[in-house]
Amino acid sequence: MIWFLTFLAAIPVLIGIAYLRGKCDGFIAGYNTSSPEKQKRYDIKRLRLIVACFHFAIAALFFLYLMKNAELAATIHLSCVVILSVVAVVSANTWAKKNGR
Repeated sequence: MIWFLTFLAAIPVLIGIAYLRGKCDGFIAGYNTSSPEKQKRYDIKRLRLIVACFHFAIAALFFLYLMKNAELAATIHLSCVVILSVVAVVSANTWAKKNGR
């Protein structure tokens, strides 16, 4: 069971690496479906970095979940995922957006 959970925790790391290499731009929520004019408003390198860091943080939370007490870690894990999601959305709409456009 622990190997299966470790495998599940390693998946976000691999996805984050794929984002950093520029292989998964089409999977960024809302970016692929927006018009080319709207896509030009965002710095794709910064957007990739934000999404990759989000995946790395989720992987770190999974690994922490494996090491902690399951009940306490589940509560901490859920609250951290919510906070990370909010931070990712805010930074994608501020830091990744090109200025003046």
